[in-house]
Amino acid sequence: GASTAMLLARKGHRVLMVDRSTFPSDVISTHFLWPHGTSYLNRWGLLDQVLATTPSQTVLTLVNEGIALSGSVPLELVRQYFQQLHGDDSGVVQRYCSVRRRVLDKILVDAAARSGVEVREGFSVEELLTEGGQVVGIRGRTREGTRVEERARIVVGADGRNSFVARTLQLPKFDERLKCTFAYWGYFSGFAPDQAHLFRRGRLGGAVVPTNFGQNMTLVWGPSEWSEAFRRDIPGNFQRALDFVSPEFGELVRTRGQREERLYGTLDQSAFLRPLYGKGWVLVGDAECFKDQCTATGMTHAFRDAELAASALDGWLSGRQPLDEAMKHYESRRRSQSAAAYYDYVCTLAEMRPLRHDELQLFVVLRGNQEETNRFIATHADIAPVSEFFQASNLFLLNDAAKESSRGHAIFDNFESTSRQYQQNLFAA
Repeated sequence: GASTAMLLARKGHRVLMVDRSTFPSDVISTHFLWPHGTSYLNRWGLLDQVLATTPSQTVLTLVNEGIALSGSVPLELVRQYFQQLHGDDSGVVQRYCSVRRRVLDKILVDAAARSGVEVREGFSVEELLTEGGQVVGIRGRTREGTRVEERARIVVGADGRNSFVARTLQLPKFDERLKCTFAYWGYFSGFAPDQAHLFRRGRLGGAVVPTNFGQNMTLVWGPSEWSEAFRRDIPGNFQRALDFVSPEFGELVRTRGQREERLYGTLDQSAFLRPLYGKGWVLVGDAECFKDQCTATGMTHAFRDAELAASALDGWLSGRQPLDEAMKHYESRRRSQSAAAYYDYVCTLAEMRPLRHDELQLFVVLRGNQEETNRFIATHADIAPVSEFFQASNLFLLNDAAKESSRGHAIFDNFESTSRQYQQNLFAA
């Protein structure tokens, strides 16, 4: 919301931004930013402010059933992403970071205010104003309790998966994917990994990522049908899950880690799409498309939506395009074939099915091919199209080499039985 407001104000439009929160504050949210996420911040002149207090890197490690792949997202692929989506690759960078929302949101809200946005914090929206079936404004209360009515040419709902705008307009959800993950995470000091590590073993996943305040965001997740058993002993099962997906980091957290806050959790991350726009309203971010956290693209995609929506709305507000034409352009970018393919990719990963033998063979052969490893990481992050990496001809070449590369790796003999045994015994507590 703050990003969309800021970009519209910088284009010369009069913008009011309201939020029931006051800043700085935290919210349950993925706060990892892939290189295209940090590139948006750099394009907007805000990245240096974020990196002044947030560690960042260019290399990360994905570990699937003990098979480690380390790499960087190629800068050229980031450039291609921005050229294809925005027609402009200015400001692109190769870095990623994990910035706490209490840090990031304050920077964005302050940037919006500096850009000319009228910002009202602690404001609760209670009603959408409509006339003749068109949204024409909002009614709500200030933090002091004063009831206020404001009218506007357009209302942008950037209010998350439980969007008030969407619920009030009774917008339908479609292409829902009910299979998803549960996730629990905490913030630990006492150790300093040099980069992000993302793990997958059996039907569980985990991550350890440096973040603000000298801490590391430490996360575990698994299939939602396991969540009830996990909740019987959250601290114990958190440590057990971390031990399972990464014995090394499990030991590090147990012996040297100091948890600085309570453990946080989310149980329902089922994915859905909603209509993007209508008479007098537009949705951006999780309000219009929510996906599971397993690829950590939520904030990066929110920035993408902000730039696309602001560009489309500017075309209409400036008189260059009719509203419907501008919004159809926004929709075509957001609901492209590539976006649909990535939605499928995330939803499939979120089912947390044990990795197949051929998938593990692929990861083994990627260890000997840095260029393809980097392209796989870019694909996982939604920088390179899913269809290109996973096209039949490319997989045929990689898997042909994998037949030889996988010989002698014990994981190919025992990973299925290990996964079944862990599923039975992990949550005994």
